[in-house]
Amino acid sequence: MSSRVSSRRCLRTAAMATLVVLTAGACGSEEPAKGTPVTRPTAPALDAVAPQHPAPGEKAPVLEKIKYELETRVLRMGGMVPKPTSSSCDTDAVGDKPQKFTCNVKYLGITVPFRVETTGGFIMTQYTATPVKGGVITDEGVRATAWKRYGTLGGKTRNSLRCDDIPTVRLVPVGKPSGYRCYIGEGGLAGPYDVIIGSNGLSLR
Repeated sequence: MSSRVSSRRCLRTAAMATLVVLTAGACGSEEPAKGTPVTRPTAPALDAVAPQHPAPGEKAPVLEKIKYELETRVLRMGGMVPKPTSSSCDTDAVGDKPQKFTCNVKYLGITVPFRVETTGGFIMTQYTATPVKGGVITDEGVRATAWKRYGTLGGKTRNSLRCDDIPTVRLVPVGKPSGYRCYIGEGGLAGPYDVIIGSNGLSLR
């Protein structure tokens, strides 16, 4: 009699052990959260940023104004991270006739080239500048922007905010997903957000 009872107990114990193993396996199969947590940056993303050298005056040569504006655009692409910039162009001046030339902006050790086309004009010169090899993305700028937009909302949005690991700085395509994302795991804003570098700045969509 006692041997039968003992047998039944062993069966129950085995069944419980199987259940525990299956449960543990199910928990281990959950997909880990993507990216790494975004914390409050030591230098929050700014609303506006400008090159760290004096802006050209109203009577400065047109080329100097173009170079300053291109450096400002690169800073916006980088997420408003205030770091030194410099620029040079393969022309010495912009005249009153249409011109095409290239300007290179240096930022955080890389070069961002622009193809510039001017329309000419004695009183006012207009121009377009197109990034030739892409726009610049920075890890610091993406994380500061993500925190400013979502981390400051607090609660589940802030606590679940993560971003992919991004190189300190690199060139990525302009106007399309950069290949890097930020993520919100909980709350009404949950979902992945592509980091997109536009010709004039950074956005999360």
